[in-house]
Amino acid sequence: MPRLLYRTVVLSVLALLMAATAGFAAENTVELTRGHVRIVMGDDEPAPLVLAVETLCRDFRTVMQTEAEVTGKLPAKKNFPVLVVVNRETNTLKLPLRTLRPLDGFESHRVWYDPATNRIYLDGADMRGTIYAVYTFSEKFLGVPPLWFWSLWDAQEKESVRIPADCDLYFGSPQVRFRTWLPNDTDLLTPWRKLSAENDELWLETMLRLKLNAVEYGNTIDFPYRMTASARLTAKYGLIVASHHTVSMNSTLNAWPKYWEKIRGVRPAPELSLANKEQLFEFWDYCAETVTRNGIENIWNIAFRGDGDKPFWITFKDAPEDEKERGRIITEMLAVQMDLIRKHTKEAEPYVRITFYDEMADLLAKGCVTPPKGENMIWTYVAGRRDHYPYDDIQQFDPRNKVKLGYYMNFQFSSTGAHLAPAEGPWKMEFNYRYVNDKSPLYFSVVNAGNFREFLLTLSANARMLWDYGSYSTDPFLREYAAMYFGKEHAEAVAGLYHDYFYAYWEPKKPDFPGGGLERQYIFQDQRYARAIGQIAKRFFTYTPNPLKDIGYERVPGRTFRIDPADNGTDNQVDAILAGMDAAIPRFEAVAERCARMQERLPEERRFFFDANLRAYADYMFHLSRSLRHFVHAYKHQQDKETMLAGLDGAYSEMEAARASLARTQHGAFESWYAGDKRFGFESLLRDIRRVRELGAKK
Repeated sequence: MPRLLYRTVVLSVLALLMAATAGFAAENTVELTRGHVRIVMGDDEPAPLVLAVETLCRDFRTVMQTEAEVTGKLPAKKNFPVLVVVNRETNTLKLPLRTLRPLDGFESHRVWYDPATNRIYLDGADMRGTIYAVYTFSEKFLGVPPLWFWSLWDAQEKESVRIPADCDLYFGSPQVRFRTWLPNDTDLLTPWRKLSAENDELWLETMLRLKLNAVEYGNTIDFPYRMTASARLTAKYGLIVASHHTVSMNSTLNAWPKYWEKIRGVRPAPELSLANKEQLFEFWDYCAETVTRNGIENIWNIAFRGDGDKPFWITFKDAPEDEKERGRIITEMLAVQMDLIRKHTKEAEPYVRITFYDEMADLLAKGCVTPPKGENMIWTYVAGRRDHYPYDDIQQFDPRNKVKLGYYMNFQFSSTGAHLAPAEGPWKMEFNYRYVNDKSPLYFSVVNAGNFREFLLTLSANARMLWDYGSYSTDPFLREYAAMYFGKEHAEAVAGLYHDYFYAYWEPKKPDFPGGGLERQYIFQDQRYARAIGQIAKRFFTYTPNPLKDIGYERVPGRTFRIDPADNGTDNQVDAILAGMDAAIPRFEAVAERCARMQERLPEERRFFFDANLRAYADYMFHLSRSLRHFVHAYKHQQDKETMLAGLDGAYSEMEAARASLARTQHGAFESWYAGDKRFGFESLLRDIRRVRELGAKK
């Protein structure tokens, strides 16, 4: 055979052999390579699943610089591995499902490789289960972490991706059926979302990557007969719409005037009155019809409250003053709402949630309210207001009640809790959820997530725990989180820094939870700092050793600040604050200094998120604690003008330093993150300190 012909034959055979074995990088792995990424998904899958697959294609472009081919047909040949998206609820690919590996019930999913067909299955029991399978593949094999957007994640370029030949990542149904985030008091998030479509939507993708399934809103009713843009956006991603505790039938009373004007042509709207209950029932009927017309997946919420976050008797002027009668009216209104939901859903036992928040918790504990019961009725209890622990009513819950159990926990609280820096922490979250779940298996969860960015660690921990209590423990999770975002070699040290940061906060009152076991029950979060400075500033030159007062609508005396002087070795609030800051300042300073050293050791691409997710908060709380200490010291020693002015100057400069600590994390997509600051109010606090200083200088 001529040499040229021989060489051609050999090369051809080698090419055929390479093609026949393409995708098999080694005996125990299968390989996806550039130019050979194919995703098979049946036609007519739900739009949210299609969106998730489009996102997976984006991940392939980011990580491998390759365009994934999406097709609706399974290939006849097996020479290259393919990703096969299987939604067993629709089975648009017409696969013999009995031949696939078993799955559990709702939202169960699996990522597994079948060597017989050379297929990598992204396999889900239903739409959301399949979406979770898609994002599981992206995280485990492309290395895209759930918080990629928030961390300004820098993708490590890969020429190929290898999957073990025995790959079988299985996730049974989640333990908690409804797993919800509540974006609340979003002074930072709302203006930031308006800056771009990416900002507006990517938090929903994050929820799905963390395997959550519902978003809680206030009003989601629009006119005529349509849902709000927020509800429609939530449905776009395949998430469920849930309602806030101020909401009845998907609407607050703020929509009352619009209903009468736009639907009934009546202006002005009738007065909200118990004497005209039929008009209220008509409004709720419209709301229920609107939800069912739009076909958006929805968890109904029943409630009877006033406009805003207030009891109904603040809004309805003809409301009774007797608590038993108030409870009777609430009971009646809840029953009417249940009847309307059954009427429009045509279901005997629709999923319906009721939330025992503030006055409802008190009236329930006193036996004044009789909430509905039923197979799918979700009684949602709320963590103690302002300090987040299982409250009296859930402590008394009787599991013999024929209801499902829900729990609502704040990771922030706009008036007195954490807002610009996390404070509750994943250990406290775990205690809360284990305590509640021990009462009865939890069915519904919602966490108040504020502006999101400040609470990403605890939100991630909560999402993991809600899927499977048995496999979750905070310390191992924290090490895993630290390894994912900051590197395995630093995981142990970074996890320790997170722990010490959360435990640096001043505890103004000793824990008193029945049975014990709850650490850091009462914490002095950053909004309490702001409230304390604001209240003292108003009456600075009228000294009293106990200057702090409860804020409006405070149903439990002393709950606003929770300062117990005796627990701090003093007999007054002023000395308790000074003692508390003297303890907290060196703790926050030590964490901040260790963070600075750690940040220098991290790879460049991991430093931003370390700063934004931990170090900046330690610096912020260090300077904020010094600011409060200076301010209260000046207040106590105002008779010594020099001491007072020096303290006020120190309070002002430390408040500026606290703001600068956070501002330095404004990079990339978060360049203007703090532009909307209203709830904490740096400008207002600086103005208060400056005003007091100017008045003091004139004395």
